[in-house]
Amino acid sequence: MERKIKIVQFVEAFGGGVYTYVKDLSNFLATNLSDICFEVHLVYSPNRTEFDKELFHKEIHPDIFLYELDMQRSVNVYKDKKVISETRKILKRIKPHIIHLHSAKAGVIGRLACWGIIPQKNVFYSPHGFSFVQQNIAKPKILFFKIIEYAMPSLFGGTIIASGDTEYEMAKKIGKTILIRNGVDFELPQKIFSPAFNPRLTVGTVGRLTPQKNPKFFNEIAAALPDVNFIWIGDGELIHDITSSNIQVTGWVRTREELLQKINSLDIYMQVSLWEGLPIAILEAMAMRKPLVVSNVMGNKDTVNESYNGFVFNSKKEAVEKILYLSDLKVRNQMGNNSYEKVFKEYNKNTNFFSLLDFYKRVVR
Repeated sequence: MERKIKIVQFVEAFGGGVYTYVKDLSNFLATNLSDICFEVHLVYSPNRTEFDKELFHKEIHPDIFLYELDMQRSVNVYKDKKVISETRKILKRIKPHIIHLHSAKAGVIGRLACWGIIPQKNVFYSPHGFSFVQQNIAKPKILFFKIIEYAMPSLFGGTIIASGDTEYEMAKKIGKTILIRNGVDFELPQKIFSPAFNPRLTVGTVGRLTPQKNPKFFNEIAAALPDVNFIWIGDGELIHDITSSNIQVTGWVRTREELLQKINSLDIYMQVSLWEGLPIAILEAMAMRKPLVVSNVMGNKDTVNESYNGFVFNSKKEAVEKILYLSDLKVRNQMGNNSYEKVFKEYNKNTNFFSLLDFYKRVVR
């Protein structure tokens, strides 16, 4: 008789790369063919601005059980206590074997909610970028986030799932950690890819216009290269930071196919983030054979082998120099092909999800 394992994916930051990762992982578990059948339950918050509820219900597998909770990103003792209580009721009803928590807020709420319901060894946490690496908050808040991140595994156990090499090195100092890299699917990129032919060199990025994604710095680089076209694929509250006349802001795209088509039109993919986990957007750009120019922060730098598939920069001057270096079509094409080789080898969704599935199996045997 086929064994059935109940697993809960629990997420508050349901937007951007976290949305893509959790949705893809949930669908993978619901459809995998193995000696164990996974009954997948997804507890999520629909409150992120970029969350498209209609699209989500089209993309999520119909066999997955869905639970909406009114979770907020900021700390609110009254609301958070209510969410913990509601989550405990859901978990007691499901009686899951495993819970996987995604992002910092879910890491705290989820651990408190599953206390006494799920064995500590069956609790997993993917930070998708530790909260204490943020660079736009005051030092006391950074310290608070750091204390929380270190305290949670000490008090409640569990295993951290690091999404990239730099995050893995940091996570090992906090608690029990394994490395299972983020990944992308290659079927659609292979169908969509075609060489870009732009009359002017075109550099682009993907993301929400927020302090993390650093649009002001993106604007400064664009202003320093008036003969180069720049594209920001996304939207957000800091759109006023985009003032250079050679930047086009596309607004949000709804589907992955639309996103990949936009990325395909670029010559170079640039990421200027102040902090990251391991951005799915960069991996998608690599799958579309784009050379990279990225800021020297955790996550970003994991995707680059220097001078092989792109460059890591520490200043505006370095970023400008690397973009100009990549104006050579032959160099750009070679590095773009190298990007594809690297992402296929290291960040293959199926390979990495199977590794995670095997780890799930080991803890319930």
